[in-house]
Amino acid sequence: MIAVGVRELKNQLSQYLQYVKRGEKVLITEHNRVIAEISLPVKEVSNTDVEMELEKLTAVGKLIKAKRNNSIQLKTETPTGIDWISIYKENRES
Repeated sequence: MIAVGVRELKNQLSQYLQYVKRGEKVLITEHNRVIAEISLPVKEVSNTDVEMELEKLTAVGKLIKAKRNNSIQLKTETPTGIDWISIYKENRES
């Protein structure tokens, strides 16, 4: 277990995330008091788990799903003279 102050964590975040990836727990301190802990997740969350939870919340009325399930779609071919206004309007309509 590693303890680190907020300022040091901010300055060396990548290094401390490497420790976490190796299985270490990192305690974050502020004025010598532990305020948070960073560690690997207990269980890897998959997209299907998230989808199932969203469905449960929808079923009990705690969540209203969005009507549109995709945001602005990028076109595969990008010509040199891109008409961004028409792309924006096209995506706003769908």
